[in-house]
Amino acid sequence: MTRLVFNYQISINATPDAVFEYVSDFTKHGEWTDNLRIEAVSDGPIAVGSEYRSVGKLMGKDIPNKVKITEFDAPNRIAFTATDPKDFPFHQDLKFEAQGDGMLLTRKVEFEFNPVMALVFKALIGPLVSNPSMNKTLRNLKARMES
Repeated sequence: MTRLVFNYQISINATPDAVFEYVSDFTKHGEWTDNLRIEAVSDGPIAVGSEYRSVGKLMGKDIPNKVKITEFDAPNRIAFTATDPKDFPFHQDLKFEAQGDGMLLTRKVEFEFNPVMALVFKALIGPLVSNPSMNKTLRNLKARMES
């Protein structure tokens, strides 16, 4: 398997605490991520092990995922793994750092593919679909937090 790692960053004119509080409520991710619905599966406050169910769209197709929180260090970091029905997991790690009067959000996304799919993803899907989508999502979050 070939591991692909993509990093995205955005500066937001808000405190790390405020952005972390909003982003760590996974049920609100659809407010800043296009074509995403997400609901809590586990009860109680978010913590390592909390689970969610999401449905997003990729190239017009509904993609359901099981989401599980793997790291939770308020207000600095939250990480999760999302797994689709074909048992294809991807991992996201979000870091919240103070920067001047605002903060810097870093979003690291990791996938594992067979070598052929890794090449296709790196050459086509990443640049044409995934990267623009991730950057738009971060711009949406920035706009929401700064309004």
